[in-house]
Amino acid sequence: MFLFDSFMGSNFTFVTLNVRGLRDFVKRRAVFSYLEGVGFDFCFLQEVHLRDGGDVSRFKREWDKGESVWGIGGVHSSGVGILCGHREVKVEDSFVVMQGRVIGVDVTIRDCKFRLVVVYGPQVVADRREMVDCLTPLCVTNRKLVIGGDFNTDLGIGGDSSAGAITRLMACHGLVDGGLHTTPKMAGPTWRNSRGVERRLDYIFVPRSLGKLSGRLLPVFFSDHDGVLLQVGSPVCLFGRGYWKLDRDVLEEQAFVDRFYDFFWRLEGLRSMCEGVLEWWELVKVRIRAFIIGYCKRKKREERREVDRIQRVIELEYEAGNLGGSFDWERSATLKAQLRELQERKARAFLERAHSGFLEHNETCSAMFFKSVRARQSRKVMHGIREENGSIVREPEDMVRVTTDHFQGLFKEREIDVEQGNVFLEHLSRRLPEDIREVMEAQISLEEVESALRRMGKGKVPGMDGLPAEFYLKFWGILGPVVLEVLKAILETGVPGGSMAVGVLSLLYKKGEVTDLGNWRPLTMLCVDYKLLAKVLADRLRTALPYVVHEDQTCGVEGRSIRWNLQLIRDSIAWVEDRGLPLMVAALDQAKAFDRVNRSFLFRVLGRLGFGEKFIGWIRTLYIGAGCRVSVNSHFGDVFDLSSGVRQGCPLSALLFVLYMEPLGAAIRADTGVEGLLIPGSGGLRVKMTQYADDTSLLLCKDSCLTRSLAIFGDFTRASGAVLNHAKSSVKFFGRLRGRTDVPGGLSLCEGALRILGVHFETSGSATLNWNMRIAMVQRKLAMWKARYLSFMGKVLVLKVDVLPSLLYLAYIYPLPACLRRPLVRLVFQFMWSGRCEWVARARMICPIGEGGRGVPHFPLKLDTIFVSFLLTELAHPVIHPSGYLLRVFFSYQARSVMVWSNTGPRAEQLPWHFGHAAKWLRAHPEVEVARVGLDHRHLYEEARKAGSPVPVVGISEVVWEGVQTRGLDNRLKDLNWLSLHRCLPVRSIMYRYSLVQSPTCPRSSCGREETVRHVFWDCAFAGVVWSRAPVLLGLVRGDFVLTWARLERGVGRARGTDRDRFLLWLLMSLFKRGLWEARQNMVKTGRDWGVEGIVRRVEGDLRGRMKREERKWGQHAARERWKGGLGLGAI
Repeated sequence: MFLFDSFMGSNFTFVTLNVRGLRDFVKRRAVFSYLEGVGFDFCFLQEVHLRDGGDVSRFKREWDKGESVWGIGGVHSSGVGILCGHREVKVEDSFVVMQGRVIGVDVTIRDCKFRLVVVYGPQVVADRREMVDCLTPLCVTNRKLVIGGDFNTDLGIGGDSSAGAITRLMACHGLVDGGLHTTPKMAGPTWRNSRGVERRLDYIFVPRSLGKLSGRLLPVFFSDHDGVLLQVGSPVCLFGRGYWKLDRDVLEEQAFVDRFYDFFWRLEGLRSMCEGVLEWWELVKVRIRAFIIGYCKRKKREERREVDRIQRVIELEYEAGNLGGSFDWERSATLKAQLRELQERKARAFLERAHSGFLEHNETCSAMFFKSVRARQSRKVMHGIREENGSIVREPEDMVRVTTDHFQGLFKEREIDVEQGNVFLEHLSRRLPEDIREVMEAQISLEEVESALRRMGKGKVPGMDGLPAEFYLKFWGILGPVVLEVLKAILETGVPGGSMAVGVLSLLYKKGEVTDLGNWRPLTMLCVDYKLLAKVLADRLRTALPYVVHEDQTCGVEGRSIRWNLQLIRDSIAWVEDRGLPLMVAALDQAKAFDRVNRSFLFRVLGRLGFGEKFIGWIRTLYIGAGCRVSVNSHFGDVFDLSSGVRQGCPLSALLFVLYMEPLGAAIRADTGVEGLLIPGSGGLRVKMTQYADDTSLLLCKDSCLTRSLAIFGDFTRASGAVLNHAKSSVKFFGRLRGRTDVPGGLSLCEGALRILGVHFETSGSATLNWNMRIAMVQRKLAMWKARYLSFMGKVLVLKVDVLPSLLYLAYIYPLPACLRRPLVRLVFQFMWSGRCEWVARARMICPIGEGGRGVPHFPLKLDTIFVSFLLTELAHPVIHPSGYLLRVFFSYQARSVMVWSNTGPRAEQLPWHFGHAAKWLRAHPEVEVARVGLDHRHLYEEARKAGSPVPVVGISEVVWEGVQTRGLDNRLKDLNWLSLHRCLPVRSIMYRYSLVQSPTCPRSSCGREETVRHVFWDCAFAGVVWSRAPVLLGLVRGDFVLTWARLERGVGRARGTDRDRFLLWLLMSLFKRGLWEARQNMVKTGRDWGVEGIVRRVEGDLRGRMKREERKWGQHAARERWKGGLGLGAI
């Protein structure tokens, strides 16, 4: 449940009622008549006692006020229904979650989309918990979710474990108990019996973000339950339809791929109908869209028919049981598992489209996870917009109008002083070499375009045509030549195609007042074919920048790094603090920097720097005449022209902005009235500034220098349209100037740490200050991920792709202080073991898989090697940026043991803390020989890790460790096999050793032997019975395979047969092992025994699900071959 947080004028009324049977005609008419008098939009009914399809038809016919959906259950207990109170409600889809207990419908009423779920909770606690598990995938939707019914448990104080599961489900999906949010509250009992027992069992759960609630209880004469009526006011804002985007999942379906190839070849015949390739390409994209929509509709209908077929078979089983026939429990359980697998697949697909991060196979998501998804999506939802007159508009058409007017005004061309611009252009002394200019204007090639495509980010939102980069990549063999022809035509004619010229302006909330459009960042969604051309030109432009852009600017220039800017500021502060020199650092901020770029000035800069007219014309083609339309909650405005600015989302934007800013830097460097910081060891070089795109930092020594720099910026505003944001620009004093409170030039004084490019700088203690903030961020990240149901492998992936990258940026500037190392390591391993006992030593966990570990990053060591590696790499290369001179002054002598050192330059005797830490690290790791290991931090890390690693596990080779965790197994099976091989599963013999249990014996009452890992999986009599069922499946893979404990523990090794045979054998063995372990865990926790048949059914159900997934991916014939004809399970 996501995205509901605005206002609308409608009210909706929900009713839930346990009717205690509706099969009696007189009672049914009385109940229906009563409900008509109550008046509602939706009514949840429980215990309707539906027996068969005839009852369903009769009930539907008799409720004639609107549509109704019914679920057949047992004749004496279950059966549920959902009534729509009037014909205005349109039922779009329905699904059964738990036969006779839980059904859901998707409905639309007054342009609002709801998912309604009716629940009749089972009497048994464990069954209610299972019901909650079944409900979870159904709750993953962008519709408004409302759940109502008789839950058969009191959620108040003293409730059972199922009550806790229901409460967690509500928290996961942002739901609240409607009865407790009305005024006055409806907290009283809703059920009573003749013995005076009363409980609150009936609930309606609604989204937390809905408006004011009101309601009342409905005492009725025909039931021992009271009805609950809840009226919801001011629901959420209405979302538009948005624009079509390709579902990337279909690209993995072989059937779709085959059909598309046949379809595309037929499109060549349309060329004769079009005037040129550009018109034809636009027509082709329209036809492709129609083809894909048609395919997906047919696929959805087939899936719907499959769900209906399974559901009908289940209903027939229940009907047979209701009419006195036999009931096949095993078949029913198998069919229910298939239904649940289909619902979970839909839920996972939705979460992936919501950009929720990676999802593991069989992962159960938590409240924290869903909260993060809702928070991320809520940043895109606008609830209201403030107009210039101060009024706030909330209607979709008004918000679109105001937003369009705002950005149309922002992107309009502003007058500039051309003569002043010429003065700035005179300061540009660098010119592009002739040979580079010729290369830039050469004809584009297919190789260039393909390279640009392969480097595009995956999972990005496409432009108006809805075709993502993955689509082009999948069919590049046939699309590549066509796209190249289209791009060449655009460059030749100077006119981009229709969809290519228009971008979708999407807004992302930053901070501040949410109704102020200035606090929303505009991002332009562009078509991939446009971005391909822009990326090809950007690649060429990137090769030219080093020739024309000064070394002070590091953004987008090959061979330069943002780290140089930060390193220069860090070491300049250390230098002046040590020597008592004056320094003021001014961090300048520009207002709407990318949006205010004057294009005429930009093109004049390109010409002045020596770019050819042909290349400038290509850039002009992409920007002149470009259009845009804003998207507000998926409602679109009219297209308007972009007369200024560079698009945030275009691959060219950052590079063009760098060139746009170059005249400012050149003017400040050329002005003799601006005196910068003298850099030691540079031969008299004075650094005045450092730049990264629009972030400009001045390093000055006198007040007059700052005043003069700001005056130059003022002239640059008149020349180019760029505007300095004085309110967000600040100055901090260091060295001899430290302690000053007056600031020249009208800028603000930075009293705390000065933040530049995301790093905070102080006179001392900067490393601890920055790392404390990073550790706090890691703690927040891990708290979110800890709530996810992740495997060890999944957690390691989180550490590597989410946590570690968030630390790398700072690791290049400051090493991790000693006082924060143990807290960081503790956070990591508490996350890995979910705060429980650590059954495997940390040193072993850090080892790679082949050494019996999990590959957990050793964070302190990793961060140290990154910092040291960066210093050594900079020392090994010639000085390009002024930061290199300071590095040599401070550190070249300290690194003389591993680098070639010259005594010709100055060196500092007193080292700043960060350089002292690096020198100490090098002395502590003599095994790091740069000549042998190299300068890459990965090599340094691996060398240092090996030096501190534990000895290999005796008797277990690298082949065995990797074999039990072979590729193709899901992560939880890998974890189980890994822990089993370590013999570190929490069995009772191990837990007894640590006084965690009272007895080391097997928990099965019929056994009584000591419970070891081998006992659980092999020696226990129960395990023996389970394994007696396994040869039936194993024999279908390889008839002569003999199962032994050695193979069960250490894998099949090089057993006879193909690699696929060995994988299937190990998969089957792993699934049975998991079944044994989960059965053991379930029995210990709940006292319920699955039994042999329960384990076998779960293994077979898992196999069927895997086969179905491969059938969708590879096709039926290929899947049957890969699965030995379906292993006799009839799944393919």
